[in-house]
Amino acid sequence: MSPELSDTPAAGRPRDPVLEQAILEATVEVVVEKGFAAAKLDEIARRAGTGKAAIYRRWPGKTALVIAAAQNLRGNAPVPDRGSLREDLLACVRHYVSPSARAALMLANVLAEATRDGEVREAVTASIGRPPAEALRTVIERWIARGTVDPSVPVELVSLLVPSVAFHRVVLMHEGLDEATAVALVDDVLLPALEARRSS
Repeated sequence: MSPELSDTPAAGRPRDPVLEQAILEATVEVVVEKGFAAAKLDEIARRAGTGKAAIYRRWPGKTALVIAAAQNLRGNAPVPDRGSLREDLLACVRHYVSPSARAALMLANVLAEATRDGEVREAVTASIGRPPAEALRTVIERWIARGTVDPSVPVELVSLLVPSVAFHRVVLMHEGLDEATAVALVDDVLLPALEARRSS
């Protein structure tokens, strides 16, 4: 067995980011293999080469850890400002394009558990569902302020269309959006809806 990784920092130094990444990667492995409910912190710690204490120093429990691991695969959802409505919408929608099949399976497990567990549902909504939807909403509101999109557009409804499609694919088909679907959502759904309002 490999020696246990230690995250006890020298005085004044931050915890080891290598160990943190190892824990997140081990979490993905275990959840994808065994499912959310069957994933155990003991197994995650063993695969990461550490102990459960190292996990609890970073996350309060399994739900927080699994959410962090899922987020780590997908990255943050910054608000783009690329100079055109289409490019900003594309940047927002591409957040939902899964970087790998493993990332889609991880998210599928998390979303499936969210339908059964209120704590997981709240954590998923706050950390995974809400940020990219808010980024899309901010983009639409910015282009309303710039006069490109009519202010009568139902911003909240439109901002929920993309995550609804993306998460539907993940839960039912265990696959995320691909690039072609992301572009189609922008060119054939979002832009026509926004431009129709502007021209009406």
